[in-house]
Amino acid sequence: MAPIKGRPKQAKRQEKFLGFFVTKMQDFVIQQKAAKAGVTISDYMRQVAIDSQIKPRWTEEERSMVKRLIAMSGDIQKLAAEARKEGALRTALSFAKYGEALDEILNKLCHDR
Repeated sequence: MAPIKGRPKQAKRQEKFLGFFVTKMQDFVIQQKAAKAGVTISDYMRQVAIDSQIKPRWTEEERSMVKRLIAMSGDIQKLAAEARKEGALRTALSFAKYGEALDEILNKLCHDR
């Protein structure tokens, strides 16, 4: 039997390359964390990507609140145009209603995080 030369083949070969840009500081931090863990940067990033739990930017409730804000902004623009035509007193009550709703949504978005 002939002697085996070189490194043995991996059982499961990596097939796809993933790349992304980082700042110099992020690169330094990643290198330090990988070195501290005693693994290569590729192995470190692979483990982090697969094993970590990522918190979504917005929950479903927050997304629906943002959609409501967007819809309300259009309504408020219409009210502002109406106020210019008919006077602010006629539209003041409508503005108050939207003000309360805006406060409620913005408080939830800002303080629930």
